[in-house]
Amino acid sequence: MRQVRIVMVGDVDAGKSTILGRMLVDLGQVTPQRLAELESSSSKRGVPIEYSFLLDAFQLERDQAITLDISRIWLRMPERDYVFVDAPGHRELIRNLLTGASEVDAAILVVAVDEGITLQTRRQALFLQWFGFKELLVAVNKLDLASDAETEFARRKAEVRQFLEQLDIKPIDIVPVAAREGENIAAPAKRWPWWKGPTLLESLEALRPHAFHAGGPLRFVVQDVYRRGTNRLIAGRIESGTLRAGERVVFWPLQTDAVVTAIHRWPKEVPEAHAGDVVAISLDERVFVDRGAVASYAGDAPGMGHAIQATVVWLGSEPVAPGESLRLRIGTREVPVTLQRIDEVVDPDSLEGKPSDSLGKSDVAVVTLISRELIAADDDLDDTSIGKFVLMHGTNVVAGGRVRAVIGRPRSEGATDVVAQISSVHREERVRRNGHAGGVFWLTGLPSAGKSTVAMAVQRMLFDRGTHVYVLDGDTLRTTLNVDLGFSEEDRTENVRRTAAVAGVLADAGFVVISALISPFAADREKARAAYPESFYEIYVSCDLATAERRDVKGHYRRARLGEIQRFTGISSPYDVPEKPDLMLDTTRESIGESAARLMEFIEETTRRKLLLKS
Repeated sequence: MRQVRIVMVGDVDAGKSTILGRMLVDLGQVTPQRLAELESSSSKRGVPIEYSFLLDAFQLERDQAITLDISRIWLRMPERDYVFVDAPGHRELIRNLLTGASEVDAAILVVAVDEGITLQTRRQALFLQWFGFKELLVAVNKLDLASDAETEFARRKAEVRQFLEQLDIKPIDIVPVAAREGENIAAPAKRWPWWKGPTLLESLEALRPHAFHAGGPLRFVVQDVYRRGTNRLIAGRIESGTLRAGERVVFWPLQTDAVVTAIHRWPKEVPEAHAGDVVAISLDERVFVDRGAVASYAGDAPGMGHAIQATVVWLGSEPVAPGESLRLRIGTREVPVTLQRIDEVVDPDSLEGKPSDSLGKSDVAVVTLISRELIAADDDLDDTSIGKFVLMHGTNVVAGGRVRAVIGRPRSEGATDVVAQISSVHREERVRRNGHAGGVFWLTGLPSAGKSTVAMAVQRMLFDRGTHVYVLDGDTLRTTLNVDLGFSEEDRTENVRRTAAVAGVLADAGFVVISALISPFAADREKARAAYPESFYEIYVSCDLATAERRDVKGHYRRARLGEIQRFTGISSPYDVPEKPDLMLDTTRESIGESAARLMEFIEETTRRKLLLKS
């Protein structure tokens, strides 16, 4: 059986470190030399032997007799190994407590018999509930200080049960201990004949390792995409369910899909992989997938929306109010969000929610976060990384959170396309605000090469990622802006000029602009580049004439060959093939999905690089 990771929580000076130190000594896992050093160190300070010094790594901790950082203690037993995470109890050290609790299987709550359930104990229990703990082990410590240990233990035991019942947390066991004296830690209590229950060490046997959702819906969280020549390996961890080769998966939030052709679990390929496995997969076609994507089967999708309601623990040193811009790190993805509202703040005394206009340090609250990007999240799977998150302000972690509900996409999707074109707003400001740079991605190619189809597919994906994006389609523009133009060489040149001018304005306003125009003449395309030269990219959508004709559902090629359409590109009018395009998409040999994925990657890489350069 694999190791069990346990977090120790409790108020400052409740005795968490002392319990662990004493357990190590009683089990003979401390050398005589180390024990002699401990006795000497305690003697110099004029205090009884302090077992917590076995854990406290910093001199400051020894001087103050408190734990400031997280200690990890490995305890090897015949049946199972335990890893204890000793978390700090001070209110100012909650950040480290959250770090410890987020990586463990079980929890032990230590309550001092002389203090009982303190305010800080209540806060920490709330944090454990937020992390999804349904049960925990309780140690009532310092019974050597009680005049009547049995009566005091019974009183604290009832208090603990009543408190945990309010949180819907089940106590696995409530065990009396006196850590400094070694009573009921690793050996049965000699001074308490009334206690017939287990020692603390024996109670650990009821704790179980984390169980991944092997039978749950598939959740494959992408960590990175590696390229080996023309092959791509999509690496990540399966956090729920089973992934099988030969089955089609959907990648959220962009909703691209492909069939898994191979599962690589080093050093070999396997037909299937299960929750907890770290694997890489190959797909049957090139669809856009990047870090942060979540794969599932079509019928078991995670929640999708532009907003989430969540329970958060605010860690920031400054209060926060609605309207604050933050970054949400969920799974392996990071997206900009806004704190839309504070639904309630939980009072640690009454455990009831109360209205509040702001969050202060260590507040536990229910909030609503909104984003321009679609968010894939789980609100009903306790242990997936897309069910928990952290909030960032700059480079600082200011909150931890747990998803309660995913709120759907707003009805009006066009609102993000509204840009106030005010000259006093500089381009760099728009880049910082939008989270991406603007640019013109000019798709050129024969009629029916697939330009508009690819452009619209990529627009959908970019929009769902929160990108300000717009497609300028040649046919559409000829029904509006360019309705007065024909197909003479002069009119075609003017068609390109007008479109390029609009594209340049939109790009300067921060948009990613995808134009889909035949634009057959190289000279016109060079003039179009001049409209936004710093971020203009020529994309050649290559397609042989025979394939383009087969795709022509409008019948234009047929009519051109019959002479019904004059000056038709590829038949009766020339097309200048780009000599050095920034990217070539070969829609003859690759699917629309593969071409869209390649263009998506190119745009993401380009706009991200521009963002890094400007920041």
